[in-house]
Amino acid sequence: MEDFIIEPFLHPDNSNQFINTKNISDLLSVRSAELFKPHKTRFNCIHLFYEGSGVFTLDFKELEVKEKHILFVSTNQISQFHAPVTYKSRVLIFTDDFLCKSSLQTQFFGQASLFNDPLSLPYFELGDRFEEISSLFTCIEKELKRPYNEIQTTILNNYLFNILLMTESLSGMANISLDVCGNKILVSKFKSLVNKNLYRQNSLEHYSYELGVGLRSLQNAFLQVEKQSPKQWLINRMILEIKRNLMYNEMSISEIAYQLGFKEVTNFTKFFKSKEGITPTEFRKEYHR
Repeated sequence: MEDFIIEPFLHPDNSNQFINTKNISDLLSVRSAELFKPHKTRFNCIHLFYEGSGVFTLDFKELEVKEKHILFVSTNQISQFHAPVTYKSRVLIFTDDFLCKSSLQTQFFGQASLFNDPLSLPYFELGDRFEEISSLFTCIEKELKRPYNEIQTTILNNYLFNILLMTESLSGMANISLDVCGNKILVSKFKSLVNKNLYRQNSLEHYSYELGVGLRSLQNAFLQVEKQSPKQWLINRMILEIKRNLMYNEMSISEIAYQLGFKEVTNFTKFFKSKEGITPTEFRKEYHR
């Protein structure tokens, strides 16, 4: 059974902070063999492209690297670098928990288009904001080289949050009100919990229990914030994960089914076909033809 390459979180030197930044040249010098293959991350990445050109693949889409552009990669997405890497860029990585230190940040992270619409490609030009955002990357790099102290995490968190606020406003898809709302926070926590436990096929009742709310409260919150039921969101999220595995994973259909928590391959096939109109085998053949 072959599974995806899972990229480890590379902590800063002499630090256990769950945020780090590296030049792409330095990163490839350490892990080029893995990064030139399709790989999954258990954390979020921001790619800031300075100059030059090249090709990068994210999930099902191949993009052309352009200078002064930024790309956002969410947890569990599939990335792949392509040789030759002749462009200059910097990668910033961080975990959900590192960002979400307050209710406002948790709500923002659950709503931001940068991380919550995996069917779109959050890749765009920074324009006159490029220098500001580049300087914040530099501030993070410099802070990580300083000795750890009690407020360092807060300093780094604020730099990161400012990057996200500025880029969300530039994305063209921003539709966030930064008023702290209980339903929005609940939906954000639900999404985060699902992404951490996707392969376990947990029920909505399980998630509502883990979140300390009733099932009806979760459903009402989701309908208000997302205009859809949590069940439909779960289905769409699972379909996306199945597609990722069918496209990039060399495992058999049955191995993928069992890994994703389906007890019977027939149930896996019926589920996928009922939503996509074709079987997993047909989808895989269509993609690889």
